[in-house]
Amino acid sequence: MKKKILAGLLTVSACFALGSTSFAATAPTTAPDPIPVSSVASGPTFEQITIYMDSGEQRCIPGVLRELIYNDGAIILHENGWVSAVQYGAANIFAYDALGNIKSFTILVDRDK
Repeated sequence: MKKKILAGLLTVSACFALGSTSFAATAPTTAPDPIPVSSVASGPTFEQITIYMDSGEQRCIPGVLRELIYNDGAIILHENGWVSAVQYGAANIFAYDALGNIKSFTILVDRDK
């Protein structure tokens, strides 16, 4: 009788041991798929640039589309993107590129020295 009980307990414990091991071994493991860096989309950027110019100086403002936001007579903005400093004062120009990035140019014109 003791041998039958002992054999039954060993069988039950073996089933539990095998059962728990098989459950642990077959448990699915999932990890999030990494997103490649090249497919991450970023929005347009904004950059502020201050330009100091002397009266009479000329510079080219890069960008596809330029908008003159503020001008107190300090500059002349030409259609081709060139800026001519005319007199003492300040101006602000927004320039957009083909990707939608925005650059804000603050132009400060100093007096003749």
